[in-house]
Amino acid sequence: MKNKHRVDQLRKKIRSLLAKSGYQFSEEDKALLEAILIELEEILDDGKDLSPDQTLKTLSLLLRFLKFFGIDDITKLF
Repeated sequence: MKNKHRVDQLRKKIRSLLAKSGYQFSEEDKALLEAILIELEEILDDGKDLSPDQTLKTLSLLLRFLKFFGIDDITKLF
């Protein structure tokens, strides 16, 4: 349940980010955030805690976020 709670918090933050009128995203960035939001909602709609498959989906989403923020090389993050 702990992981599910974190995914839900992330989903809420993305919704909030998309709803704020002060941010001006390019169409590509906005589409990427909306796609991430849809995938997070699908994970949460399963009704179970995160399975190994869902964990891989979550990692995929993380990579999309990193790309959104212009981070292509994760080796420099650690």
